Amino acid sequence: MNNQYILTVIIPLYNNDKYIKRCLQSIINQSIKNIKIIIVDDGSTDDSLHIIRWYVQRYDFIECYTSRRQGPGMARNIGITNCLTKYITFIDSDDWIDLNAYEKCLDLLECNPQCDIAVIGVITEYDSCMLSQKRYTYQNENIIDSDLALTLLTDLQNYSERISPLVGNKVYRTSLITANNILFPDTYFEDNVFMFKLFYYSKYIILIPDNYLHYYQRTNSIMHSFSKKHITDFFESNLDIRDFLKNQNCFEDYKDIFFSYFQRGCRSLLNTLFCVEQDPHIQKKYLLEFMKCMEKNFDIEELINNIDINLIKKIWGL
Repeated sequence: MNNQYILTVIIPLYNNDKYIKRCLQSIINQSIKNIKIIIVDDGSTDDSLHIIRWYVQRYDFIECYTSRRQGPGMARNIGITNCLTKYITFIDSDDWIDLNAYEKCLDLLECNPQCDIAVIGVITEYDSCMLSQKRYTYQNENIIDSDLALTLLTDLQNYSERISPLVGNKVYRTSLITANNILFPDTYFEDNVFMFKLFYYSKYIILIPDNYLHYYQRTNSIMHSFSKKHITDFFESNLDIRDFLKNQNCFEDYKDIFFSYFQRGCRSLLNTLFCVEQDPHIQKKYLLEFMKCMEKNFDIEELINNIDINLIKKIWGL
């Protein structure tokens, strides 16, 4: 354990020379200063690596690792294996965070040793600041247990609060990740799997008001495109969670939570499909692939009995 720093911030980076400075400035200028930054460049071909090397030379608390093109999940795993601090967090290279956020998270985690994760709100940002939207926000500090955290993550029940599967709006005890050997899978939906497992293993989670991750939505981001891989990765991610629960011998106990999370993911996936692809013929092609994956990986009778009928109506356009 490194006593010089208390928190490691891991940043996966790929071809983002336009926004990486903004991200780094929000971390370098945090109100708490004993922070380690690990940047994992995932094979950038633009000016990103040149920018990062300048920061590494100027700040001794910034490290950079390089990797071949593997995706953000694998890049974050490199950061995890090189983390030596008590706490850990992640942020994407085009996002930024409020300047008091990490200090508030760490203060509350230090004062509440029963808590494994601190969660702040999320503001979705676009190219115009006039379009910003608060997507997740908490009015009061509140310590909740793992079961309720999973409920809020999976939309099992309707509460005023919800929790995003994004990993960047949370600070974690590093021991929670390392003791349970949790790493990111190599899929488009790596956050969903990672967060589900962490909430399963955690004891308590603290919700924190008045601090935000600024989640920037680029028009060319992964979730503003669509391909067959989005569908296959979505099912692979859900099978990962299902297998995890079965290996823990608790799938029946968590069945409602699992299918609620699956529903939440289906709605998001289908919304992306219909927003990105306007051609009905292409939509039908992807819907056919979606239904084939559904039939291949799930018992249809069990699925029908455990998902909202309104989701079925949406799939069939009813």
